[in-house]
Amino acid sequence: MWTEAAAYLLTLLASPAFAASLLPAGVLGNSGESGQSLLLASRSSGLSSGVAVDGDLTLWLSGGDAVNRVALDGRLIERFPLGPPGSLIDSRTFAVVGDTLCFLGRLPSGERRLFALPMAGEPNRAASALPIKLPERSRDWMPHILAPQSLDGRLVLVAEPKGLDGQLGVYLISPDDPGTDLQPAFTLPGQYPGGVAVDVERRIIYVGASFGLFVGGETHSDVYAITAVTPDGQPVSADFPVACTKTPAIPTEFRGFISLAGGALWDAAWYGFLARLDLQGRGAPGRIIQWHHDLGYPTQIAGIAPELGSPRQLLCLTTAGPDASYLAHWETSTEQLSLVRRLGCVPTIASLGLSADGWVTVGTARTQLWWPWEAGPDAPPEKAELHIAVTPVHWEPDRCFAFAAQYNLDDLEKRNPVGTIFSPRAGDRNEARRVTDPIPFKHPVGLSVAAKPGDPNSTLYVTDGDAKQLQRTSMWLPELKPDNAKWEPAPITGVDLSSPTDVVALTDGRLLLADASRILLLEPGESAFTVAHTFERWGDAPAERLGPSLRFAVDGPWLLVSDTQRHRVVWVDWTSWTVLAQFGATDAPGSDRAHLNSPTLVALSGAKAVVADTGNQRAVKLELLP
Repeated sequence: MWTEAAAYLLTLLASPAFAASLLPAGVLGNSGESGQSLLLASRSSGLSSGVAVDGDLTLWLSGGDAVNRVALDGRLIERFPLGPPGSLIDSRTFAVVGDTLCFLGRLPSGERRLFALPMAGEPNRAASALPIKLPERSRDWMPHILAPQSLDGRLVLVAEPKGLDGQLGVYLISPDDPGTDLQPAFTLPGQYPGGVAVDVERRIIYVGASFGLFVGGETHSDVYAITAVTPDGQPVSADFPVACTKTPAIPTEFRGFISLAGGALWDAAWYGFLARLDLQGRGAPGRIIQWHHDLGYPTQIAGIAPELGSPRQLLCLTTAGPDASYLAHWETSTEQLSLVRRLGCVPTIASLGLSADGWVTVGTARTQLWWPWEAGPDAPPEKAELHIAVTPVHWEPDRCFAFAAQYNLDDLEKRNPVGTIFSPRAGDRNEARRVTDPIPFKHPVGLSVAAKPGDPNSTLYVTDGDAKQLQRTSMWLPELKPDNAKWEPAPITGVDLSSPTDVVALTDGRLLLADASRILLLEPGESAFTVAHTFERWGDAPAERLGPSLRFAVDGPWLLVSDTQRHRVVWVDWTSWTVLAQFGATDAPGSDRAHLNSPTLVALSGAKAVVADTGNQRAVKLELLP
């Protein structure tokens, strides 16, 4: 911390003299906060992550293209790449055999393999693919499943083997096995494996999958359930299989995504559902979390430390993505689970908003997250919504409007964004509410509403990233609902737009528009807007010229410009085009408290601001001191 404080003071001394100051006020979304302790994760989508706990009570987690060793306070200790380069971790669980961390992943070719990483040794060691050939699967979209616990020094893996229809193969694998075809140690009648866990002391293997089960006086062949067998595949008792816990609504469904931690079994389902079960697979108390969208799909639950006699257990919950895991307390007396720390980063920041009453909202690859301004870098979000804003937001007192992807950012590959209302207040199970059909263009970038006091009719302006145009339509403010049938280009004379990003409607009818390396002040005319002023530089020195990619936010006379390729934020009084202050060192990316790395989106409310520090996978809070 002393080093970072000194770096910040040196940056101030080396910066040009300004009339005001932009001061760092903390970080959101990255539990490593700054410097070498920052957490980083691959931006690749569709990856799962498990966790392992070592004897020093540090956590081994996925960073997508590397393994992150993380302290319990969320800071990075070490980062180990995968070999060959281009390989990715895609493992619902992490396993430990002796002093070796094992997990599933993909080679650059897409082939799925087991990887191993020595948990002790040279600091520059890397994880590598084992020569073991994994069994071919009857369904390519059903992954191999790895038990976190080893049995007699061997990994336990479950798959649907090709050629054995209706059977699950259970494999016992030594990391030292040569690269030969594996044969199952035994098979079980079943399909669609979801999880496997080993009770080492009792020598019981739990498997979650679809099994034949006698329910309600009838035999059903496709019930998701949990079974328990001995190491040679024999049933532990006639009580198994046990049907999985029920959920209140489709498409959520517990499918035997099981973990064994803290003396209990755990099962997970989409949309942040979690159930706690006893060792016989019965509810203890059963479903404990639902519609917890920041969890997405919990993949593994691991105990952190021995807790003999303690009413509170410390657990780590991993999710279907390498960007975030959670520390949680299970309170035995109250049978409640509470998230206490978010371990991770924000590799993708799709949107950013800051309300007048201090709510920060961040769109990520999977959910829209909400934090209060005063939250720390490792704080769990106060709320998560299923839809994801992909534009800046327009604020009303207790809600905001944006265009959004439905369910995840990959959804934009199938359909255009929809008008959506978000709120930091508690709502229904999916939280955000769609108010339009998909809009007629695919890549909205900037967004602003031109409203007049007391008039419910307004104009919505959006920059179209594909057509490189400024689009507009009418909007009914009481319902925050734009008219999807009235979209039209807003004509601008005297200028050709090359890369329009943010737009802000001023109270007098004028617009501010960012286009490539310039900020345009647009005056309304009878038939079109005209350019009244162009702001590209504020002096003759090279450092006093804006870079080629800009985002901005406005509040009153203050304009905060995020200058991406010059790694800084510039504070401007747009009424006089005077630069008041700068944060970040020009052309010098960094990860400490004094620097930014490729900042993009920025949000401003009064004397507070938040900037998407994209290269550092965090959101940085700033205070404006005139």
